[in-house]
Amino acid sequence: MKLYKLNKVKSKIIYLIILCSSITFYLNAQNSVKTHEGVEIGGIKQWIGAKSNNDSKPLLLFLHGGPGFSSRAYSKKFVKHLKKDFIVAQWDQRETGITRAWGSSKDSLTLQLMHSDTKEVVKYLLKKFKKKKIYLVGFSWGGFLGLHFANEHPELLHAYVSVSSMIHGNESESKTLELIYQKAKKSNNTEALKEISTINIPFRSWEELYYQRKWTAYFSDGKLSNKQYPKSLFKKWSLKWMPVFLEASKVNYNETVPEVLCPIYFFLSEKDFVSNHTVTQKYFDGLKAKQKEVIWFNESTHEIPSQEPKKFSTELIKISQSLN
Repeated sequence: MKLYKLNKVKSKIIYLIILCSSITFYLNAQNSVKTHEGVEIGGIKQWIGAKSNNDSKPLLLFLHGGPGFSSRAYSKKFVKHLKKDFIVAQWDQRETGITRAWGSSKDSLTLQLMHSDTKEVVKYLLKKFKKKKIYLVGFSWGGFLGLHFANEHPELLHAYVSVSSMIHGNESESKTLELIYQKAKKSNNTEALKEISTINIPFRSWEELYYQRKWTAYFSDGKLSNKQYPKSLFKKWSLKWMPVFLEASKVNYNETVPEVLCPIYFFLSEKDFVSNHTVTQKYFDGLKAKQKEVIWFNESTHEIPSQEPKKFSTELIKISQSLN
């Protein structure tokens, strides 16, 4: 009889252990995040997606570059490393990717509109995932939007991470134009010299921007970008984006944002001449911030998130760990 009762007790204990394990597994399964949504932002439906292994992790929003180039084509390279430590959110800005496929912007593209959209997206994500703050990561053009947001709403950020960002577009383009001219002259590249001689800063046409990017790519990594980025792509892009890009290029964050009130980090490469790294270094040196740091990427040119995705992810995780 005693043996029967003992076995019965053991059976109940085993049952409870199995039950608890099942409940734990079920709850953990519910913590994963994989969302793809059409959210009304700025009066139109815009795509926002998020991935994570655990919805209790900090929220991180990656602002893509361009303007007009979605991060979805290359983001898998870093999301797979980040989703264990963050809820990684992405957004196809208006006239970009899935958002563009759903319909064109009703309003003319302006800096004010893009800044307003960014603010709405951040506030939507904070509410959706029940967070008080977010890690904001701005790449290239996304860095232009991100630094403006960090200046306006530091209270909503754990930290702002500037990646190959636009700090003062016209100064950056001028420095890079001089660099590629000297390289073309030194190598006696007649094709480069002919096309570079047509470039003015500020740019007066999409063709000038095309030649700037073409020869910047060539003298950075030896590749002619007209094979990677046909002229037709630049022409099509310019119809929507050239005016707002030129307007953004005038903005000098050395003057407009001399101080940032949240932790700020700069991911830079000495091989980056699209957003000339010397311009960002100068900004960093003069920037007032209680916590600031430059992190260098030695294997990248401009495209740090896709060219060094593992280090990019590792450094973001380190930042999060250091602030916890």
